[in-house]
Amino acid sequence: MFPRVPDQAMQALDGAITLTEQAIAEGRSAIKDLRSESIAQRDLAELLTATCQELAVAEGENGDAPTFHVVAEGDCRDLAPILHEEIHRIAREVLRNAFQHASAGHIEAEIRYDAKVFRLRIRDDGKGIDREVLKEGSRSGHWGLPAVRERAQRIGAQLDFWSEPGAGTEVQLSVPAAIAYKTSHKGLRAGVFRRVKNNER
Repeated sequence: MFPRVPDQAMQALDGAITLTEQAIAEGRSAIKDLRSESIAQRDLAELLTATCQELAVAEGENGDAPTFHVVAEGDCRDLAPILHEEIHRIAREVLRNAFQHASAGHIEAEIRYDAKVFRLRIRDDGKGIDREVLKEGSRSGHWGLPAVRERAQRIGAQLDFWSEPGAGTEVQLSVPAAIAYKTSHKGLRAGVFRRVKNNER
């Protein structure tokens, strides 16, 4: 691509380098999780608080780190183990981008355990995301929107972005209770199993 379209070639190279760096970071994080307490055994609010603390320390080495706040609303419920890990990874990526790219003063993560749906909102008061970036779904070297969208789609969740340049960003992840919560997840599988058995008869 370099002889024909050097600008596009540089963008493609930058994107490949960024994805590689993210893969390496995620691999290191996974190894760290294996050495310590399992993600599935830790409360999501605790995990996100630890993530924010880690990102704040790293960002503080390069300048002023934003303040952060993690809040959980509703009766805390256990998430299905696979969903728990994927939700944590999505949240971690969104938080990482907020800390590193948003130039925010404050970042907040809100966890809501509602009866019909599990919601996670992450908002910041930073510079926002350009409309074209939201429309196209990605920007070379920033945000990693395709990765988090793919993860959300894989677990049957809805991922919504609200942002305006200079007005911050809010990201909401919504997962139906029937697949989000551990007890509901088991009940759903049992119901499906019963329907299959009845059809066999």
